[in-house]
Amino acid sequence: MRFVKPLDETLILEMAARHEALATLEENAIMGGAGSGVNEVLMAHRKPVPVLNIGLPDFFIPQGTQEEARAELGLDAAGIEAKIKAWLA
Repeated sequence: MRFVKPLDETLILEMAARHEALATLEENAIMGGAGSGVNEVLMAHRKPVPVLNIGLPDFFIPQGTQEEARAELGLDAAGIEAKIKAWLA
């Protein structure tokens, strides 16, 4: 998805029909973010597809460069890959 509002419900439902699980990734808070919107669409349409939401946790993010913050929060390439592999295991 390129944008959060309005959510592309057709695309979300299409992806849910074609895949056994979905993952969302955003540089925003997970709570109330795009991933939450995807979850809401799936639940509203009674589509029980597992969804991994990856994004910023609900706590104060320490200062540093974007690169440092991404690495510390597991939002760099290696961290994202590790989260998805662990979730699928």
